[in-house]
Amino acid sequence: KVLGIDEYATQEEVKKAYKKLSLVYHPDKTAGMGAEQKEEYAAIFIELKNAYLTLSDNPTRRQYDREKDRDKASFEINGFKPKTRAHFDASEVLKKLQEMQKPPGKHLDIAMSVKLEKFFYGGHKGIRRERRVKDFGGFNQETRIYRVDIPRGAVEPHEVTFRQGGDHHEDTRPD
Repeated sequence: KVLGIDEYATQEEVKKAYKKLSLVYHPDKTAGMGAEQKEEYAAIFIELKNAYLTLSDNPTRRQYDREKDRDKASFEINGFKPKTRAHFDASEVLKKLQEMQKPPGKHLDIAMSVKLEKFFYGGHKGIRRERRVKDFGGFNQETRIYRVDIPRGAVEPHEVTFRQGGDHHEDTRPD
């Protein structure tokens, strides 16, 4: 469950899941994060590493399965519930990684008018736009205000790119 794979996954599937998740949670990838988030990522990485070491070695995996089955049987016979702690569940992270591998969305061009003074002196301009956003239940409409900073002496036409700031789609990344 820690690696987000099936309990009967092959060695190759275990390795593939571990590599994907270690690219996200490895301590070297946490530069620029807060201390609390670094600690959380480090703890998750240790869980991932332990799960990988257990499942990638056949004798260790057999022993793990045997103990898991023994605990399950003692619960069913004696009513003794084994002590468990909350483990990291990688299935959500794997879904997000899979979404990131979707093809890119469309490039939208939205024209807006700006006073000439903004190009000469610089400044910013806000533009309000409705967009379709994916959430847990499906898709919702959301109004977003995009802020365009116009530097002093900018030339016309001034182009600004907001990556993945447009509509969300089922089969591609956001526009």
